[in-house]
Amino acid sequence: MTPHARRRLGAAALLASALVVVAVAAHRPALRLIGRALVVEDALAPADAVVIVAGGIPTREATAAGLYRRGWAPVVVLSNNFTPDRVRELIALGARRLDYQGESRLVLEKHGVPPDAIVALSVAVKTTEAELRLVAQAARTRGWRRVILVTSPHHSRRVKLVWTREASVGIEGLVALANEDDFPGDGWWRKRRQAEAVLHEYLGLAAIYLGVSKYLN
Repeated sequence: MTPHARRRLGAAALLASALVVVAVAAHRPALRLIGRALVVEDALAPADAVVIVAGGIPTREATAAGLYRRGWAPVVVLSNNFTPDRVRELIALGARRLDYQGESRLVLEKHGVPPDAIVALSVAVKTTEAELRLVAQAARTRGWRRVILVTSPHHSRRVKLVWTREASVGIEGLVALANEDDFPGDGWWRKRRQAEAVLHEYLGLAAIYLGVSKYLN
């Protein structure tokens, strides 16, 4: 990362942190608004593929499988072949753990998606921006005109923004929310994991506008 990019990423972190601090000072109404503002959901329409934006096993996979079974698209796409180094090391030592796409495939098949309806993209990437660009490239190669992007509620606005700004030329991307009961809603600021997710997403949004989103997953 260049010094200029590092400064911009630092500015994004400061902006996101400041937003949360202001919200805390303003008490619950602002906190609720901040959480809900992250959530975007599009009306569904028949599509060429359901795409699982990586992360959130098993809820994103279960949601994607449900969309497939209801006939919204003929295939489900596993969009990222990234496996953390620690998992690769465990597999090399003989651990019986699947890689990320292997785990996703297992969940999909358990939820009724046949193996021949699963499309696994082979490239490994580390950021949402790179992942969605990979999906868009695959869609153009296959002649797809519309895809359904399945992600978690707190991640949905960033997915929509990245797709619209960075990836989507000529391809419609509809955001569908994974069935996660713990977000959005009141009280996210009381739970560490949810609070970290909210801060991370606002950092990601700030990074997009500051032009350093390629450094943030």
